[in-house]
Amino acid sequence: MIGPCAATAQFTPIIRFASLPAEVKKEISASGIPESAWSVAIIPLPPVVVMGPVLNGLGLNPDTPVNPASVMKLVTTRAALGLLGPQFRHQTRIATTGRLESGVLRGDLFFQGGGDPKLVVEDLDEIAKRLKAMGIERIEGNLVVDGTRFDEPEIDPGQFDGRPFSTYNVGPHAAMVNFKSVKVSVWSEAGRRVRVMTEPRFRDQELSQKIQLIDGGCNKSRVTAHMEKAAKGAEPKLLVSGVIGKQCNGVDFYVSVMDHARFAMTAFRAAWEAVGGVMKVKLQTGVTPDSARTLVQWESPRPLIELVADINKLSNNPMTRQLFLTLSAGEGRPATRQESRLAVKAYLASRGLVFPELVIDNGSGLSREERISAKSLARLLADGLIGPDAQAWVETLPAVGIEGTVRNRMRNSVLEGRAWLKTGTLDDVRALAGYIRSAEGRWVVFVAVVNDPQAAKAKPAMDSLVKWAYTYH
Repeated sequence: MIGPCAATAQFTPIIRFASLPAEVKKEISASGIPESAWSVAIIPLPPVVVMGPVLNGLGLNPDTPVNPASVMKLVTTRAALGLLGPQFRHQTRIATTGRLESGVLRGDLFFQGGGDPKLVVEDLDEIAKRLKAMGIERIEGNLVVDGTRFDEPEIDPGQFDGRPFSTYNVGPHAAMVNFKSVKVSVWSEAGRRVRVMTEPRFRDQELSQKIQLIDGGCNKSRVTAHMEKAAKGAEPKLLVSGVIGKQCNGVDFYVSVMDHARFAMTAFRAAWEAVGGVMKVKLQTGVTPDSARTLVQWESPRPLIELVADINKLSNNPMTRQLFLTLSAGEGRPATRQESRLAVKAYLASRGLVFPELVIDNGSGLSREERISAKSLARLLADGLIGPDAQAWVETLPAVGIEGTVRNRMRNSVLEGRAWLKTGTLDDVRALAGYIRSAEGRWVVFVAVVNDPQAAKAKPAMDSLVKWAYTYH
């Protein structure tokens, strides 16, 4: 990969847009979606960018505010890298006000969340090992999950589209663990007995199944999971139900079925029991007191630039919402969406990027309210090519035909590995934005957004636009 263009100063360009050529408009017309529903900005960049250039681009309604869907993640992640730095690492603290006697820790154990977007079960395994190495064998008392770094109520996960168990609908929480997602694996043993396994592991008494074996393979399998309503005083169980084909090697799927605090306890307990520990605790939520002494100060093994790549390549909504709130979290100052919106806009303004039409809801694009224009997105992307982190930033976007959400897009074409494009998808939105390394070796900033009930039909025209931008610049 040839490095991004050099720059001598902050990039605050004036962009003059000419109309898209007739051959490109013909592709748009063929989609059956009216031109008024499109917002396009294509900007070929010069080899060296200097302060205050006038750039010539091609556009179609480039100033129109549109819902960008997940392309909004580019705004959040770019601001995060600028505000926190690419090597920033999240912290999670395990603390106690209890006492350790003969291998038994008695008292309150605090799980103090630091807003980590990717605190996964492997991290909890390492935390559990460190606690075990301190001589702790048994934990008795209260497990207090502290999510107060974020001052936001838990969202109704079904509010957006009526799919409360879908993992992409998971809302933010400072003590989020493993995206609050349970991996459920179901398979049959020799076509006779059904087995179920979860990650994190649920105890036998926390799991029930109603799965029928039927003739056929995996195409016949239909399995779901949800938490059963528990009797008064009893713990709820995860019910895995449905049918599985006798010839099916197994099915895996992910569900979100608990609130954040209970899920954190379930995952932490699974990790603790896996290292031989015993846990007899009651779940509570609350604030970690100043008097609590630290047992483990866990620093994420993943720097921010790696998290940003996960977000942009895989379009991870829970991670983005976590990161968005982190932008306004400080010592003694819990984060709010409003403060994070102000932080993003202040960062953009510091780069000379003032977008009057910008509306940020949760920073992930999973919203009916968020708005930005193709022109503003293009300016943000052009600014991203400035500075020593430019190449690392470009590579956080998925390479066309190779990885992430565009791994099957334009595969085996001249674009494979020569365009880095973030996708956006909602029922009435299709978006594509990022960078193209043209046939002539120039960087081309590309943004195309469609807001229309027939937006799903826009993909062929968008891909044609990308190919045209590659060939003619």
